[in-house]
Amino acid sequence: MNEKEEVAREESSARVQLRNSLAARITVLVLIMLLAAAASAVVMIAQLRSLQASFDRLTEVYVVFNQRLAAAHVQAVRVHEQVRTHQSQAVDTLDDAFLSNFSIALRARSTSVVAAREPVDATLEEPSGFGEGQLAALQKIQASLDQLQELVVNDEVVPPTEVLVDIHTQTQIDQLFKTLAVQSEAAVQELDAEVADAREVTERRTVMLVVAVAVLGALATAGLFLTLRPLRQLSEKVRELARGDWSQRVEFDGAQRSDEVTQLAAEFNQMAAALQERERRLLRGERLAAAGQLAAQITHEIRNPLSSVALNVELLEDEIAASPEARHLITEITREVDRLNTITEDYLRFARRPKPELGRLDLRENLTSLLTFLRPEVELAGVTLTMDVPESEVWIEGDGNQLRQVFMNLVRNAVEAVTEPDREEADAPAVEVRLRCKGERVIVVVRDNGPGIELPDGALERIFEAFYTRKAQGTGLGLPIVQEIVTDHGGSVRVEDTGPGGTTFQVELPAAR
Repeated sequence: MNEKEEVAREESSARVQLRNSLAARITVLVLIMLLAAAASAVVMIAQLRSLQASFDRLTEVYVVFNQRLAAAHVQAVRVHEQVRTHQSQAVDTLDDAFLSNFSIALRARSTSVVAAREPVDATLEEPSGFGEGQLAALQKIQASLDQLQELVVNDEVVPPTEVLVDIHTQTQIDQLFKTLAVQSEAAVQELDAEVADAREVTERRTVMLVVAVAVLGALATAGLFLTLRPLRQLSEKVRELARGDWSQRVEFDGAQRSDEVTQLAAEFNQMAAALQERERRLLRGERLAAAGQLAAQITHEIRNPLSSVALNVELLEDEIAASPEARHLITEITREVDRLNTITEDYLRFARRPKPELGRLDLRENLTSLLTFLRPEVELAGVTLTMDVPESEVWIEGDGNQLRQVFMNLVRNAVEAVTEPDREEADAPAVEVRLRCKGERVIVVVRDNGPGIELPDGALERIFEAFYTRKAQGTGLGLPIVQEIVTDHGGSVRVEDTGPGGTTFQVELPAAR
């Protein structure tokens, strides 16, 4: 079950990475553009086909019908003229040749009418592609054609002499031709209006589709610009970083974006931070090395004269032991010589501090032992010392003696802070030491309720510089030594908080594997 859940999580993570991928976003934008273009093409093709169908109806039905109807009408006019001529001349006898030609004219008229109705009948048998209005118009035309065909066929089957005397029927036939012409023209006009409407709809939809595709293109371009915008900022930051400005960072909204560009910007920020920290450590190391060399030279030049002064003071004390005032002066000189010796020893330890000998170390036991040793000294100064450590062992890779020096300096600095003469007596002086484990890191916090470190904004890190001190009798080497030892252990030390309520130092060390 655990393996399945792990596989499911990996697949889900892969899907999220793919969805947030820059390539995936660009692909989606391109696909959207392609789909929009394809949809536009499909719609325009459909509209063009609709227009083509309208033109086909116009040419295949009405053009052919009107041509054939015109031919039939011409033949009908000839027949009508022959009938009217016969009646106006009042001919009693007709020769066979005339009757034969007249019969041929009647058959030709009937054949023309039948030919004229063929496209109408064919369309009504298969009315696909025609609207209700067009079908209704064709049905009216077909009804008129039925009447016309009935009349012309009846004239064809009766004797020609009867047709010659029936002027009323010929008038009806002529009127039906006129009616069909009017109906055909009305249908053509209606179809023409339909074609015009379809063309207008096609033009409107084409414009809308072009605008929609243009808007999608603009949005896609804006999306690409917003997606790739950090690249320009990144290139500018890289150039500034190459000039030695390690403070360069790329600003981005990492909570909403996780594509390759954002990841690259995050990696750049981490690289710039690492280079800045490396440069800072390098400068600090160079300063400390120079300070150590200077301290070694000062110590070498001062220790021998101090030893001579101390020896001569002892000899002088033996010579003038009878004078109380002289003995008091000699005691003061001896105390100052001892203080100078202590300072030179501090400088010498700073200049000759060895690298830590790392070994598996229970920091809980080491810290507990140190605080037990310091407790009488701290309580004698009127300070309450509290300790908060886990119940189980806390293992690290470290040098026990050097780490004791780190925490001894921090605790003694805290005690000095809460026992300053100008401290307001709001709360009883107190120092708290906490030990916690957080993942693969071990954190030691030393907190006091003193007045805080009064330094300008941005100058707090200077307390870790060599020879920088706010104490009247301090050497300025305590915190630099603390930082160097912690750094040699792969950890870090910083001022987590300072102010009127007190100061908190935090030491972070890697836990043992």
